[in-house]
Amino acid sequence: MGELRLSYPACVIAGKMRLTAEDIHILRDHVFVSGVTTSQDAVILLAINSSCTEKCPEWHHYFIETMTGFIVRHCYPQGSMDDWNTDWLIAMISTRGVVNSRIELDLLFHILDVASSIPDSLSIFALEQVRLALTEKSGVWASMRGGPDRQLNKADVQLVCRVMVAIARSRAASLTERETTMLRQIGILSGINGRRAAAA
Repeated sequence: MGELRLSYPACVIAGKMRLTAEDIHILRDHVFVSGVTTSQDAVILLAINSSCTEKCPEWHHYFIETMTGFIVRHCYPQGSMDDWNTDWLIAMISTRGVVNSRIELDLLFHILDVASSIPDSLSIFALEQVRLALTEKSGVWASMRGGPDRQLNKADVQLVCRVMVAIARSRAASLTERETTMLRQIGILSGINGRRAAAA
């Protein structure tokens, strides 16, 4: 794969230590005049996000909304995620199956929140971030969640619930076998089953 070459003024912005609100205006007015409409545009935005260590508060909203607009609303199938787009997203925001940064984790879950339909490869990938934090203390979520290791806390459950809502929106109450296995690994289904057995 060839090296990504950024044109002016994207290359100047990517070379900065801190992204400012003015940089966002430049990107809107001079780099992505029609918005992010190609995978190359999206890769440029991801590269800028990764290269700049400090970001203004406005960047979080701009990055997530712009990337979501491209991946979910612009790409086919519009409004939904398919396996191809999911594979592309995973390749762009993770390394060996682990999401690279907090803003990219927020992007992942925002896409889950707004997509009308998702494949189980996307739900599994999102749930895997919770599993990694619980069982291996690795990944972005491990540093964000707080609470004791290997025990589900409120923040974990809230994240899992967002995935479950996306699954329900896609396939009603139907879980795939892979999703069921992942939920058991996290401890969601085993906890439910245990409470049912105790009640009986």
